[in-house]
Amino acid sequence: MKAVLDWVNRPFIAYPDKTERFVYLLIFLFPVAGMSVRSWITNIFNLLVLLSLFYLKKKREPLSAEEKTFLWICAAYFSMYIVAAVANGWGPVQTRYLGTELRFLMIIPVYILVRRYPDNIKWLLYGAVLGGFFMLAQAAYDVFIAGHSTALGVYSKNIIGPFAVLTAFWCLYLLLMNRHKLNRKVSVIILLSVISALVAAGLSGSRGGYVGFIITGFACVLFFSKPRWMFLSLAGIALIVFAFYKNIGIVEQGVDNAVSELQAYYNTKNHIKDASSSTSTGVRLEMYRTGLMVIKDNLLFGIGPGNYKSRIESYIAEGKASPEVAKFSHPHNTFFEVTIAKGIFGLLTVLLLFFYPVYIYIKNYKICKPTAVIGLIHIIAITSFSLTDHSVVLMNNYTSILLLGTVIFFSAHIRECRQHSLTKT
Repeated sequence: MKAVLDWVNRPFIAYPDKTERFVYLLIFLFPVAGMSVRSWITNIFNLLVLLSLFYLKKKREPLSAEEKTFLWICAAYFSMYIVAAVANGWGPVQTRYLGTELRFLMIIPVYILVRRYPDNIKWLLYGAVLGGFFMLAQAAYDVFIAGHSTALGVYSKNIIGPFAVLTAFWCLYLLLMNRHKLNRKVSVIILLSVISALVAAGLSGSRGGYVGFIITGFACVLFFSKPRWMFLSLAGIALIVFAFYKNIGIVEQGVDNAVSELQAYYNTKNHIKDASSSTSTGVRLEMYRTGLMVIKDNLLFGIGPGNYKSRIESYIAEGKASPEVAKFSHPHNTFFEVTIAKGIFGLLTVLLLFFYPVYIYIKNYKICKPTAVIGLIHIIAITSFSLTDHSVVLMNNYTSILLLGTVIFFSAHIRECRQHSLTKT
């Protein structure tokens, strides 16, 4: 596979130190067993943080304006946690969440570390190929041997499903972007990994995984299909969705339940007392409705991180929300979670964190398409998962996936654009 991804083998700077191979090893292992070994992803992220702090003062290529802006956004997002927590009264809950929030600050030295080495993106994608098979094995064990109704991994269906979808699209990118360079055997292995990861996602029964697959799948059609094949590619995505729906019972049951629960919720006029607010879909919609009231009443600094459940009980006592929402500690949507906890400024920083890289990818899309495409795939998928889950910014492993993927792809894109500029001049 020497020729694979040779477009990332043109570093603008190289440092012959012993850390490089270790960094590559950690990044390769990152997607391999994250859903089968507890704390696998978190510990790899922590090791990268420790390495990055050690090398922080080493000589490095100056940061570009785009890189500085992105790192300031990461710092701003963390600062909004401190501001909102202090403004609403710091307590034990805020201290408990501090470790996760610190990741958004610690990603700054990690970025400075990973940008030193040109092959990070390559080893992450290689690890994803192996990870696809691992996730299928884990999902099959959960459903067919352990007897669970859905694949759970070592955490829950709400993380193995989305991560399986993300892994599938990382592998699909590797296959399609290098289809003229790979021999047949390697192509078949990568394709089998894509299928394995998607089957694992199907067995998870995760709404976030399904939504992420559909949205990211349609985005990939735009990235990879020629205009004359656009219709057939879109039809192919729709056919895959239909095939999963009709042939995997977990998928069919989950979709049918979600549709019926959605209809029941919107057909009732009294969301506070009606049973439709107690269903899996209905209670999420009720949390969103209640969340809008909370945001309106606490627009500037939110209610403080970790205070959702205690504050929502006051709305229930006033007869403004269904008692069902008090059964949950968070609103099952990343953007609602951040806005409720940290206010409008918190929402602004998380939107910048997600979409400033998107702006850079689109801006340089024509001249640096390979790295722009994988960066866009990553953010589109993570954004899709965020619509039905708050864990993206609250769980150590999910946050690590968001941040490490983002900085690897963003640093590769900046490097590729800089190399293009040097070649042009």
